[in-house]
Order: sequence, then structure tokens, then C-alpha cells
Amino acid sequence: MLRRPTALLPRLLADGVLPCALAALALTATLTIRQLRDMDDMAHMRIALHLEQLSTALDRDAGHATQRLLDDALRMGEADRLQRIDLQQTDGVQLHSGAPTAAPLEDYRRESPVGDGRHRTLTLHVDPQARWHAQRLVWLYGALNSFGIVLLTLLAMHSMRYRVLQPLQRMQRALDDLLSGANSIAQTDEAHREFARLQTSTSALAALLAANRLDRTSIQRATAIDALDQLRQSQAASRSKTQFMALVGHHFRQPLQAMQLITASLHPGIDAEQQALLAQMHTSIGVMTKLLDALLEISQLDAGVVEVASAPFGVADLFLHDRSWQLDDARQHNVSLIWRVSHHHLHGDVELTAALLRQLVSNAIACSGAHGRVLVAARWRRHGVRIEVRDNGVGIAAIHQQRIFEEFVQLHGDGDRRDGYGLGLAIAARLAQVLGTQIGLRSEPGRGSTFWFELPDMMAIERHGSADARRALPLMR
Repeated sequence: MLRRPTALLPRLLADGVLPCALAALALTATLTIRQLRDMDDMAHMRIALHLEQLSTALDRDAGHATQRLLDDALRMGEADRLQRIDLQQTDGVQLHSGAPTAAPLEDYRRESPVGDGRHRTLTLHVDPQARWHAQRLVWLYGALNSFGIVLLTLLAMHSMRYRVLQPLQRMQRALDDLLSGANSIAQTDEAHREFARLQTSTSALAALLAANRLDRTSIQRATAIDALDQLRQSQAASRSKTQFMALVGHHFRQPLQAMQLITASLHPGIDAEQQALLAQMHTSIGVMTKLLDALLEISQLDAGVVEVASAPFGVADLFLHDRSWQLDDARQHNVSLIWRVSHHHLHGDVELTAALLRQLVSNAIACSGAHGRVLVAARWRRHGVRIEVRDNGVGIAAIHQQRIFEEFVQLHGDGDRRDGYGLGLAIAARLAQVLGTQIGLRSEPGRGSTFWFELPDMMAIERHGSADARRALPLMR
């Protein structure tokens, strides 16, 4: 016995039949209403034309053959169901054409000025019964069309039930038997043969499934071995990269430190050329050291060897962490650096967070230019505390706002190249990823930039923890 049709039938109707039926009903209603409005507009327009023509003829007649004009207009308007015409002259004389009738009529009136502030009133009485009858026929045709659409929808539902759902149910039972372990399926003769090819394909699938069951265990074992080998290779490559960067940093730092000590022991003397050369050596060594530190930091972050020590800390502690260094950097660039401290307490790694904030502040100072202004603030948000770094520099166009987080990318114009190698924001993006957050950016050319990142609020974490503990109490009894 066939099972009751599943929810597939309502879905087929909702996805296939009902949209077409609703569109047909909407189109029928639209056409019906449009036809009714066109009939009204045409009738009113024809009567308005008769009224205009008669009014023009009366103006030309000047009272010589007024009654004849009224009678002629009545005969011409018989096709439009014109029943009576009334004319009231300016001297109070009333003229009529057509016999009075008790049927309901529609009146069309027009007042025409004849001079000296006087008006002549012309009224046409029209029988609307014929138009109403035609409109009722239009409504009837629309209702019949709608009934036909509903009937076709019901027939489609009936056809889907017996031509689609029942064959699918028989096929579903066969597939269930196949999944339960049967090596073949029972053949059925479909009355309409819509699913004959599907049944043939299912039989072939049963044979393939019986053969593939023998190979599945060996394939799974080989796949597991390959995955484990790839994991080992990946871990080995990561360790090799970390060791390589550690060795590079070690072997590069020793010559750089030696060069720093040598240049520090040299005396500039009194020669201006020697003083300039020695200053250039100090600057070059500092740049090389800074570049090497940045590359090593990027390699450590990419290798995943940086550990996060999460703990609560205050916003004030974060802002005071590298304040002296940031003030010196701002003083060298002639930039005003302002902090707006709050009382919020964050949860995370204070050292990594301070390093992230230092990179953003250094970038803002470099982008502000001389006499610029940089604001560092903490603001509460629903999901945590947002740390913002704002500057009033030249801003960043929307098409470049993703590129600036790549390595060695600097946006500048002619004569406006900044110090550095474009690694600060790349390091900041990696630090944010390690901290479980991301850097946001809002900037417009000429209006400065705002960088921010968010960390969890410690008070919110404690509230959630207390609520979870309260919810768990009934389960511990």
C-alpha cells in the first residue's frame, strides 16, 4: 500500500504551480479592472465630445436655430445612450430636447460664459444601463477565468500526486532496501514510464554499490595514511621555517650589533663630511635592524609559534604601556598625540595588544604629517570594547583600503614617501588574527583615517559566566 504523500507536494505547488497561478490571477484581475476603466473612460470621453461639439455649435448659432441644434445633437448621441438635453439661457429661458424618463440617468453639465458675467448652462442626460451591463459581463468573464485558473491548479496538484509522488515513493522504498544491505532492487512497471530510466539507473547503481563496498575500507585506510603524512610534512615545514628564521635572525643580529658598537665608538671629529657620513651609518644600521625585526616578527606570527597569554587588564594599562616611546615618535614627526582613557577592563594578551596598538599609532603618526593630530580612544560596544586610532592625514581611497594590509605596500605621492618599508599594518593584521579579532578601517581622501579593533569586555564576560553558573545550578542538585 502506498504511503501518504510527503511534504514534497506542497513544495512543488509552492515552487512551481502556485506562482504561475497567482500570476495568472493577478493578470486576470489587472486586465478586468483595466477593461472596466477603459469602458468608463471611453463613455465619458464620447459624452464630453458631444458636449463640446454642441457647446461650440451654440456659440456659433447665436440663438437663431437653438432648438434644431439640440434635436440634432440628441439624434447623434443615440448610439451613446443620450436621452435628454437641457439648455438654460442667460435670460432664464429653458429649452429641452428629448422626453423625460424615470430611469436613472447620468448628468454631464457645462457652463459657458456669454459675456457680462453671465453663463449658459448645458446639461446632457445619459442612460448608463448599457454600459453597466457590459461591465457586468466583463466581471463575469474575469470570474470565469479565475475559476478556470483555480481548477487548473487543482488538476495540476492531482496530476503531481499520481504521476510524480507515488513513483518517487516506490523508488524511495527500493533505495531504502538497497541501503539496508540488499544487492538488488525489485523492478516495477510504471503506468506512465516517467521514471523508467531512473529505475534502470538505480539498478545499475545497486550493482556498483555492491562492488564498491568491498573497496571502501581500503580506500579509507589509504586516505587516512595520506592525511597523516601531509600533516607531518606541514608540521615539519613549519618547524623548518621557524628554525631558518631563527638562524637568520641570530646570524644577522650579531653583525648588526657589532656595527652598532663600532659606529658608537667612532668619533665624528670636526669635519662636516665625516659627521654626515657617521650619521648616515647610524641611520642605515637602525633601518636594517628595524627591517630585520619586522621580518622576524612576521615570520613568527605566520609560523604560529606566538603564544597568547590571556588575562584581564585595564585600558589605562594598555595606553601607558608604550606611551613614552609613542610620545618620542610623535615629537619627532611634530604630531600631537592625545589619549582618551576609559575605565573598561579588557580580556586578552596585554603584550600582544600593546604591540598591535603600537603599530597602529606609529602608522597614524607617519600618515598625519607635520602639525597633525592623532587620537587614541576606547569606546564601549555591545560585543566588547573598541580601541580606535584616529588621524587627520590625507586619508585612503576605498580601492586601496585592502592593499595597505599587505607586505611592503605604501601609498604615497611624489615627494611624499614615508620612512619604513610598509610592514607595520601587515604585522598589525597578523597580531589581530592571533588575538582573535580583526582590524577595521574607515577613511576618506582628505578626511583622515580611523583604525580600530575590538576585545572582549571583562565585566561582560563575568556577567555571562555568572548567568551560566546560575543556569547550571538546578542541574547540580
